[in-house]
Amino acid sequence: MKTLQYIFSLFLIALSLASCESTLDPAKDGTLTENDIWTNTRRSFGILNNSYTNLIGNYNRISNAMLAAGCDEAVHADPVNAIKGFNDGSWSKYNLVENVWDNCFDGIRKANLFLENADSIKLPKRATTLGTDSTISATINRMKGEARFMRAYFYFELVRRYGGVPVLTKTLTVDEAALVERQSTDSCFHFIFIDCDSAIVRLPATYAGTKPGFDDVKDLGHATSWAAKAMKARAQLYYASPLFNPNNLKTRWQNAYLTAQDIIKKGPFGLNSINSGGNMTNLFVPNSALALYNKEIIFTTSYTANTTTESLNTPISYGGSGLTCPTQNLVDAFGMKNGKAITTTGSGYNASSPFTNRDPRLDMTVLKNGDVLNINDKSAVIETFTGGKDAAETYPTATKTGYYLAKFVVQGSVSTTPIAVWDGRTVNTTKTKIIFRLPEIMYIFCEAYNEFNSTPSTDVYVYLENIMKRSGVSLTGGALPNMTQTTMRNFIRNERRVELAFEEHRFFDIRRWRLMDDPVEKANYLNIRGLRIIKDATTGSLTYQTVTVQQRVWDDKMYFFPIPQSEILKSKKLTQNTGW
Repeated sequence: MKTLQYIFSLFLIALSLASCESTLDPAKDGTLTENDIWTNTRRSFGILNNSYTNLIGNYNRISNAMLAAGCDEAVHADPVNAIKGFNDGSWSKYNLVENVWDNCFDGIRKANLFLENADSIKLPKRATTLGTDSTISATINRMKGEARFMRAYFYFELVRRYGGVPVLTKTLTVDEAALVERQSTDSCFHFIFIDCDSAIVRLPATYAGTKPGFDDVKDLGHATSWAAKAMKARAQLYYASPLFNPNNLKTRWQNAYLTAQDIIKKGPFGLNSINSGGNMTNLFVPNSALALYNKEIIFTTSYTANTTTESLNTPISYGGSGLTCPTQNLVDAFGMKNGKAITTTGSGYNASSPFTNRDPRLDMTVLKNGDVLNINDKSAVIETFTGGKDAAETYPTATKTGYYLAKFVVQGSVSTTPIAVWDGRTVNTTKTKIIFRLPEIMYIFCEAYNEFNSTPSTDVYVYLENIMKRSGVSLTGGALPNMTQTTMRNFIRNERRVELAFEEHRFFDIRRWRLMDDPVEKANYLNIRGLRIIKDATTGSLTYQTVTVQQRVWDDKMYFFPIPQSEILKSKKLTQNTGW
């Protein structure tokens, strides 16, 4: 995405000045007026381009914690980190753990501002580097689609956290903003669907340089029609889920699987192989084999070069902080290489050698005792057994669960990419936060189809098999055929948990499924487990013990976030979520 070199704060100053009389002469002090913005094509485009900075990026964005540590995927090693509020019930309308309210409404404001003024953007009298009048007009139409996509994205992020929120289609004054009311969740979802549909017909399917003037390589990273369809499919899945669909209206499930099916069967996307000496980090980090925007990516944030993920999450003996500690709850969700769950008879699981013949995605997601890690100019075997250099008792922020994060961490085994270094010298790694990728769309199809039809289709089996096989799961154990609807539901949910681990799905999945309504699921979810490993000093043999590391709390009001109390106080109409 091409970033324009105009400081957006100047735009805000100009807009505020435009609403009142000023004694300053713009020609003398250099301040941009509103007219200066909308009569300049680049500045006009900069308003919308800046909305991309509001995309919710950076997995470690919550005071260096992952959202995964706010559910049963992980424990954050720092016991006083803000993320604990999700787990001990200490979050509130005053004590917010994650607050996306301002950010999302700021993104919505930018989209609305562009849409309000797009038709009045002054075209140049002659051809410029942006193109001719006709190509710039086409660009404006395309950008209207981008604005609607971005608005749909921001509204979805709000609705899945807060439920119904105010629906704004224009920029507001302070007085107008104080009078807006929350809309129903139904109204919000329908607004999202309308914006997605509007974006789909305006956006190009790809930016491949096939149309001069706007459809060029420089525009890679902008939203496409496929991104808008993916946004619609995800929103339709949530709208069909128990949290938002208490009466289980079947047509909602049907709408979700039909949109997902269109993306899978007609889109230009495919699954990347990750079972030939690579790992899942390849999907997020470009290298000689997988370029930026690889074939699995439908839409993603801008790429950034740093070592933040590695330095925050690798063991302290490597110079990292070891903050994200995957749970035994998550590790147990990974089945065997033959496709069977570890609890299934005949799976081959051996509690005395718990990592043997496991689903290869486990190694790609979690760092375990005995794994070799080559990072930060260090190469050694990870030791999480009691007394080992990376064990829980070694440092105050060492692993709390016996595991460290592997996903997103660029390791030495990935020979085609630089190995992250942050001590003594710097070797950055280029990463992105993927917002939509093909496996999620396949899971949307599978889940929605299974809920709509009591008997899974052939496509459901094929999509699940393809995702698993590309990572090296052979399915020789016959894990899929002849499942009932309930068995398939549980299988799909577990597959989402495994494949999309740490990608900020699980946190919301347990809410949209209302998983805490099930006493068994609730007990398992709140009992956070880790692994204690005892090494025999004489023989070197290892004994594995599953232990409870945290007992968390839940209240049903937590299905939704509290609206920031500061927003309630600003408004004459805004109401708080129940229980908060």
